Amino acid sequence: MLLRKLCAVITLSLLFIVGQAEIVVAGQPPAGKQGPEVVTETLRVMGKGVDHIVIGEQPLYVVPEITKITSSYGTAISLKSLRTPCLAEVTYTRWMKGVDKLPVVLYLKVKKVYRGASSDNSQE
Repeated sequence: MLLRKLCAVITLSLLFIVGQAEIVVAGQPPAGKQGPEVVTETLRVMGKGVDHIVIGEQPLYVVPEITKITSSYGTAISLKSLRTPCLAEVTYTRWMKGVDKLPVVLYLKVKKVYRGASSDNSQE
């Protein structure tokens, strides 16, 4: 038993010296290794496609199938039934795709649907 503890202490000491291990606070990423930034903004959704939404100057916000979308009444809806144009609270993160950082939508909550909006607005 003493030998196991001694081996564990020596192994951990060597890992810290070599730099392969770090002590971090639970729930926080290690220093210098920040994860993707998550942003929540209220944006005007102008159109949509099969797997994306169109917002103003940024033509492509990727919407994966696992994205949670809720209507202004709080019920879950699909991207296909999302009525545009609308005002929505959009939570997204940016992921690298080649040299571009594409915003990937994590959560979309409709705040207001504008007059003349329909679920047929598709911008492919």
